[in-house]
Amino acid sequence: MITAADVSLDVLNRFTDEDSLEQTTHIMKYIFPRQFGLHNVFTSQIDSRETAQPFKDYTLREQEIAQIHFHRKAQTGNGKTSTPRRLRGEAVLLVQTLRRRHRQCAYVELLRKYCPLSV
Repeated sequence: MITAADVSLDVLNRFTDEDSLEQTTHIMKYIFPRQFGLHNVFTSQIDSRETAQPFKDYTLREQEIAQIHFHRKAQTGNGKTSTPRRLRGEAVLLVQTLRRRHRQCAYVELLRKYCPLSV
């Protein structure tokens, strides 16, 4: 069962300003981690000291994203992450549309209709 604490972990619920390009780029780091140089399930090795599971938990990436910003700031002088070229334009618009539709969707009503609880 999903609790209120689980919902607050979701990156789409944590960043609510749909017009913010910075927040959209941050969400894109969760969707396209490999493009931003983050750990991903397809090419990265699992550190057995971090988890005993076959895959790493990608629910919260904030520490990993902060480390990337810190390293870039040390190298270039600013901590800003530029959006990779292949993710500019249509991909940004797609994520912004995803964010808007997520906000408008009544998930509870969908669950009530398609997964009714019989008491």
